Amino acid sequence: MMMEKNVADAPIVDLNELIDGQKVRKSSILFLVIATLAMAADGFDLSAIGFVVPELVKDWHITPAQMAPALTAGIVGLLCGAPLFGYLGDRLGRKKAILISLFAYGTLTMITMAASSLNQFVVLRFLTGIGMGGMIPNILALTAEMAPKRLRGMFTVIVLFGVPAGIALPGWVAALLVPLYGWPVILLVGGLLPVIIAVVAHFLLPESLKFLVQRGDRDDEAKRLARSLRPDLSIDSRARFSAGAAGVSAGSGSPAKLFKGGLAVITPALWIALAANQFTNFFALSWLPTLLQSAGLSTAQAGISASMFSIGGLAGGFVLIFLIDRFGAIPLVALFALGAPLVWMMGMPELPAAFLGAIIAGAGFCVTGNNFGINAAMVLIYPTPIRSTGAGLAQAMGRVGSLGAPVIGGILLAMNLPRQELYLAPALALAVGGLASVLLVTMCIRRFDGYQLDDSSAAENELRAAGAGKQADLEARVRAADTVSSVGRAHG
Repeated sequence: MMMEKNVADAPIVDLNELIDGQKVRKSSILFLVIATLAMAADGFDLSAIGFVVPELVKDWHITPAQMAPALTAGIVGLLCGAPLFGYLGDRLGRKKAILISLFAYGTLTMITMAASSLNQFVVLRFLTGIGMGGMIPNILALTAEMAPKRLRGMFTVIVLFGVPAGIALPGWVAALLVPLYGWPVILLVGGLLPVIIAVVAHFLLPESLKFLVQRGDRDDEAKRLARSLRPDLSIDSRARFSAGAAGVSAGSGSPAKLFKGGLAVITPALWIALAANQFTNFFALSWLPTLLQSAGLSTAQAGISASMFSIGGLAGGFVLIFLIDRFGAIPLVALFALGAPLVWMMGMPELPAAFLGAIIAGAGFCVTGNNFGINAAMVLIYPTPIRSTGAGLAQAMGRVGSLGAPVIGGILLAMNLPRQELYLAPALALAVGGLASVLLVTMCIRRFDGYQLDDSSAAENELRAAGAGKQADLEARVRAADTVSSVGRAHG
């Protein structure tokens, strides 16, 4: 039953049934559009710096190597911003954290247009990265909490498609507008996009209903949102929400909770899997065109072949839309297992161009596709009180892997190793990620009583475990009391 009566005759609404019983309406589609656009703005800024750098090299008369700190500063900012804004999302709300993030990095991006020295540019890129770090964990957390259980993974993967869509846009801006207005126009567009989306999101993006109910001090807002989500129900002003078993883990978003119970193994396994995946993904993005040209391909051939990696990745993400809700984290194991040999095969000498393109596309399907899958699984694994915190810290660990990719790749290239051996580093990283994903899946099956990642099932398991623990403790105390009593009678 959706509604029951308590002793005070106030209707009780089951929160999980309310959310899971939603139909896909215009409001659902509007939510997906706004969330995907927010992610696209994030992707635009991630890619924009690559088109700004060559223009700055010409305007400021510096070498490309001198711009390396500017490239690194943004990633370091992302590493710092993801856990910070993840924590804010669990304390202040997903929507507030998203709006702060959008306004912050949008404004800082436009301020960067005024940078007149490399040092200023580096500092501003670092601050911009901190603001950007809050986007992904909070958007994904909000999506997971607003979507019905049967569509949760699908909605998450759809929203994630905004990132590659945004990554593709700066190239068009650079081609069409930079010849007319110079490099600042890239940052102008990159700054205006998140600010405009923030204004729209302020009026149209809902807060997480689960977060509102968990807070307990925003009941009127929660009831208004509940009525908009389920216009087929009559929810009056006296109604109270029940989170069911999922409510047992309610509380503040303390990072320590990421390592309690079954999460003590799941969290580090997730971090290792994401870092390994990000290392390989950024290794390919950073070095694949260079390695292909060193194999004898022309600039045009290398560009076309390297693009197959991203095309394959988009196909992988599309396939995961239909798998993640049904099979949970299991597809991650398969993609790691297939991805490792395919990445190594990219370095095989004298492959026909069509065969090489197919291998690269297959590797992208596994690596970039797995990035969609890990991010979707990530927000389904953690319960509402620590969802943004967990997603933010996992994102930060992923950034550690992405930071290592260009550095390790550069070291290996400097060693003049045979080309096929260069691909061993990302292939081995995927092998490590595969082992971590096996552990992740094993623990998730135990935590969720099956393949599907459902936080209410996990909460019920925690409740049963807590009850069993209390019962065992009570029995131990009774036995201890009986022992003391027996000893006392013996002495008496």
